[in-house]
Amino acid sequence: MDCNSKLCGGIGKLMKLKGSCYFTVVDDLGISELSLRQLDYLKKFNGNDGVTTSHLAEILDLSKPTVTEMVKKFVKMDLVYKQSCATDGRVYYVKLTEKGQNIVNLEMMTWTYMAKKLRSQLDDKDLETLVQILEKIE
Repeated sequence: MDCNSKLCGGIGKLMKLKGSCYFTVVDDLGISELSLRQLDYLKKFNGNDGVTTSHLAEILDLSKPTVTEMVKKFVKMDLVYKQSCATDGRVYYVKLTEKGQNIVNLEMMTWTYMAKKLRSQLDDKDLETLVQILEKIE
């Protein structure tokens, strides 16, 4: 087997490991029923100290009723919660729960889990070599 074939095989193993780690994290969080689009919508809450449904509808370019239904589903799944505005009781802000924040950080959680798996399969010398190789990649 030539070097290119070995490289492709190694990359394939890493991608398979990443996929396995991703699905493990998704199962652990209990979010396998969320679509990729819903995961993307959930990320729109990140970095906001609460957002109104009207503002969210603008950000997502969706109708208010669609956003309202989505928020209801996310509340039911314990991904977001509603908090009343202190100055105007008619207005409420939608914020991420801890579970919602974890989902927003799904990619980082997957990488962390993958690193843990690699540490369990490689000795310190091999890990150091792998880190040195990965640091060369731009």
